[in-house]
Amino acid sequence: MNLYDVSHTSNNTLSSLPILDQTEYIDIVKSVQIKHKAERNLLVQLHQRQFPQWYFELTNGFNLVFYGYGSKRQLLTLFAKTVLKDKPLLVVNGCFPSVSLKNILANILDSIIKESHGTSGSVEDHTSFIFDYFCRADRAIDRLYILIFNIDGVNLRSERTQTCLSILASNPNIHLVASVDHINAGLLYDNVRASRFNWVWHDITTYEPYIAETSFENSIMIRREKALGIRGIEHVLGSLTENARGIFKILCEHQIAGISTSTANNDGHGTSGKNHGVKPEDVGVAYGVLYKKCREAWLVSNDLTFKTQLTEFRDHQIIQSRRMADGTEILYIPLSKDQLINILDNLEF
Repeated sequence: MNLYDVSHTSNNTLSSLPILDQTEYIDIVKSVQIKHKAERNLLVQLHQRQFPQWYFELTNGFNLVFYGYGSKRQLLTLFAKTVLKDKPLLVVNGCFPSVSLKNILANILDSIIKESHGTSGSVEDHTSFIFDYFCRADRAIDRLYILIFNIDGVNLRSERTQTCLSILASNPNIHLVASVDHINAGLLYDNVRASRFNWVWHDITTYEPYIAETSFENSIMIRREKALGIRGIEHVLGSLTENARGIFKILCEHQIAGISTSTANNDGHGTSGKNHGVKPEDVGVAYGVLYKKCREAWLVSNDLTFKTQLTEFRDHQIIQSRRMADGTEILYIPLSKDQLINILDNLEF
């Protein structure tokens, strides 16, 4: 081709591509032909030879963390099924948007040791209770194994979460197996937490696609709602003033309490994180009530300031509203109870 020939520009644009549903997107990704299948299988076989070594390290007081390019989900699942199959095991998907420290601790209490510690205590209280349980000589469960995919996931990165997990990992009868994928994952651990975790780091590069890990990320190819997701909301909240976050917190706590109360009235208990058919708009707060609470908390000084703060939330559709028959405006956050709890746990107010 001559350097000075007329160039031809394609009329195809990104906006002309079809928008897919989440299911269609996953199906297409899975249908892509696997490259270097034989080499990948050989790599997995080589990693499998290390299973006895990994278990030996666990039984000698170390916890395991795995890094390297490619999804480690299938390999670690295979390790759990073959080596830890007859042992008390809790599997945590750190990349899930709904995962939280509170849910992890609740699962240990309810599903593993089956001793309720109540729902009113803090996560620190639950952590201490579980730690003390596995120090008792009369405990029913001798050892606990926890497998966490992506312990560096967005919802597990907070200092509070990592500290509580490190306390559990420091118990000689609780064994932690985790994977990390973020390049800066090592920065999560200061000297104290690193000492508690007592990690042995293993490179298990697999070159497997991150299908499960990225299935919750936003993509321009996937049809999605206009409202922000959890991560988008956390990003917006992080950029707002402390008073604005305080307004969000008051509404958030009211909505969580409202969902819990409605759930308790429907099924006799309010411990579940699911909404059980309770719509966010049904447990919202009247405009005047929220304004009064914010004034009492010294978050706003007048109605104009309150409206200005709400505008930021409305623009991002973080806070929405509806009108009652009598004209009362009800403000609410269009998220489930689990999602609201996650946001409160991850953000500093």
